[in-house]
Amino acid sequence: MRLHDLSLLVCAALAVAQSPNFAPPVRLMAGEVHLGEARLYPSPVFHDLNGDGAADIVVGDLRGHLTVAHRKGASSPAVYASEEKVLGADGKILDLQNW
Repeated sequence: MRLHDLSLLVCAALAVAQSPNFAPPVRLMAGEVHLGEARLYPSPVFHDLNGDGAADIVVGDLRGHLTVAHRKGASSPAVYASEEKVLGADGKILDLQNW
């Protein structure tokens, strides 16, 4: 076996050995619908938006729209309220215009 072939074999073995195992994806519910339903490329992030100590889910999308689904209580698994639009300091809907 040539050295080049041996190095390729070692690299392939390492790639297989380091492959992560992930659990199947889970769609989160926000109220009665799935989080980010009917949105283009929803991108959720956990953040305590209202300062109550519970991680809410803020969702941005391709068009720059932001919504938040507030966590309800400390139950496990977590339960989230329906998504609502994020408002700016001026009370108007926060829209980042196709970010």
